[in-house]
Amino acid sequence: MEDDDSASSRDLDAQNPYDRLSTVASNCNLDSVSAIYLAMKSSKLECDDERGQDSLITSVCMEDEEEDEELDEFDPYLFIKNLPNLSSVVPTFRPVLLPKQTRSCPPISLVLDLDETLVHSSLEPCDEVDFTFPVHFNEEEHMVYVRCRPHLKEFMERVSRLFEIIIFTASQSIYAEQLLNVLDPKRKLFRHRVYRDSCVFFDGNYLKDLSVLGRDLSRVIIVDNSPQAFGFQVENGVPIESWFNDPADKELLHLLPFLESLIGAEDVRPMIAKKYNLKEKVDAAVAAPEYPADVGDPFER
Repeated sequence: MEDDDSASSRDLDAQNPYDRLSTVASNCNLDSVSAIYLAMKSSKLECDDERGQDSLITSVCMEDEEEDEELDEFDPYLFIKNLPNLSSVVPTFRPVLLPKQTRSCPPISLVLDLDETLVHSSLEPCDEVDFTFPVHFNEEEHMVYVRCRPHLKEFMERVSRLFEIIIFTASQSIYAEQLLNVLDPKRKLFRHRVYRDSCVFFDGNYLKDLSVLGRDLSRVIIVDNSPQAFGFQVENGVPIESWFNDPADKELLHLLPFLESLIGAEDVRPMIAKKYNLKEKVDAAVAAPEYPADVGDPFER
């Protein structure tokens, strides 16, 4: 005879991942985002190697306080400012990834990032998650623990009726495909799925060149928690705060009115520019001054 805890766990596992958001806490008893990062540091699947090629889930990994400070100092807009022209990074002629839009398809494409935008995944065991699934990677089986961002269900139900939804993730397909199959088993929400192998890897970052989608860029929006990801088409980018475990987060709900205001626009880019001023942020980005070791910071003298 199974005990109450086992029965409760079994019932939760059987629920729709969206519905579980109202019945379980949205954290893994970690005190802070830094603690989440530290808990992931020993996992090869989540920690990129020096060239960023061996990770499964696109996440940041902390080894110590020094690397934590480096993450805080990273300026995505300075990174974008220093990007070379796209033509110098990728071949001039590349095949289009997606089929042409059908007449029944909404005219505006909404490209959504996955990790830390819609969900947060970890390879560290968590008692309170929305769902789990196994992944075979490097000849080993690993369990992935997934939490959905608050209000994800409502957000997806609304935007999927208004836009052509395209998932564009820098995570590997072996992981992301399974996750999306849980979120959208009938493939009614996400019309297309694009993975890491379609990203441009440059200077340690996976960049998402929207031109490979084969859509008119005047009618493409990309929402991503990493602004550098849309650095080649910053005028199409809508940044969103990274999400890890805050149960009170409402960023997806706050985003809906603006997205809905873009319906019917002949060109979404001027409206995005007016709302987020990203071009100005890129132009204003400057590198922190470096001082010779024997001189030090002049303000400390």
